[in-house]
Amino acid sequence: MKLQDFALVKKYNPLFEDMKNTIQDPIKHAEGDVFTHTQMVLDSILKTQEWNQFSKTEKDILLLTVLFHDVCKPHTLTHEPDGSISHPSHGRKGAQLTRQILDKENYDLDTIYKVYQTIFCHGYPFWAFSKENPQKNMILTSILSNNKWLYAFGKADLAGRICQDWEEWEYRLEVFKELGLENNCFDNPYNFHSNYDRFEYFRKQDNFPDTQLYPESSFEITMLCGLPASGKDSFISEMNESLPIVSMDDLRKELKVKPKDNQGKIIQAAKEKSREFCRKKQSFVWNATNLTKQVRSSLISIWLPYKPKIKIVFLHKNINQIIKDNNSREEKDIVPTKKIWEMHQRLEFPDIQEAHEVVFLEKK
Repeated sequence: MKLQDFALVKKYNPLFEDMKNTIQDPIKHAEGDVFTHTQMVLDSILKTQEWNQFSKTEKDILLLTVLFHDVCKPHTLTHEPDGSISHPSHGRKGAQLTRQILDKENYDLDTIYKVYQTIFCHGYPFWAFSKENPQKNMILTSILSNNKWLYAFGKADLAGRICQDWEEWEYRLEVFKELGLENNCFDNPYNFHSNYDRFEYFRKQDNFPDTQLYPESSFEITMLCGLPASGKDSFISEMNESLPIVSMDDLRKELKVKPKDNQGKIIQAAKEKSREFCRKKQSFVWNATNLTKQVRSSLISIWLPYKPKIKIVFLHKNINQIIKDNNSREEKDIVPTKKIWEMHQRLEFPDIQEAHEVVFLEKK
């Protein structure tokens, strides 16, 4: 099987041509350019013992991971002062670019999310014991991706390189596997007693994963997350609950602020409204795009002292359908197509570290 056999490689040929022209560190990757390495990883993963244990769906996820795991090495090529070559943050940036590509190519949300997280985490197995808390890191990757996938991919990634310290990297990979087995999360997500226990475990440094806590929440904040025209308003209408809504769009109309104007006034008004509900222990819905982790965490940090249950609902609709639906809106509600594509680039999937509950919904 050759990389050129994949339709995605043919369609996005410029990306893969860049990989052919991107050198790697000669000590860590003596095999040469990024494309050569990727082909070797593809050859190797098909030969791993684990490959035949995976379902077709799992194989598809891993093949997409192989294709795109180093797609951003060309954009992150860095010549270090000591003469070595590195590609900082290529996993995170590659995951983001792959998410955009798979969405444009009409892949379903589950596949996009799992490929995204597996690419994002693909280097973790080699650095498990370099993390501040290896156990916590292992538990996290078991939930975001799948540690057995990461182990199998790591074997292929290692077999796809020529380096002098191969045995050291192989040892690290086997330690990663043992750590997963010890914590009962090698081939399955770690099982917490409750969502509350899980959230507190990742939020605090001194918690143990098997500690059973007692939730103090008496009200719930539902934060919607999604691009314009992804179905946030429809979701609210389908909730069948008469909950108050904090809506940026509604506040713009109320305060007569245009979308192109400075939004500081709107944001402050929305935050203050949410604080009022928190003080009353009143459940409510926060309706905005909330596309990045930074935006979401800045809001959640305001609410957490009031001890609510935080629920994030991520609404996904295929980007091509979003563009079509947006252009079908009333003229006053249409978001410029260029802006939607920019927002699509910035979007970051919410994950289980951010809230007590994270729900992913795929809208048609």
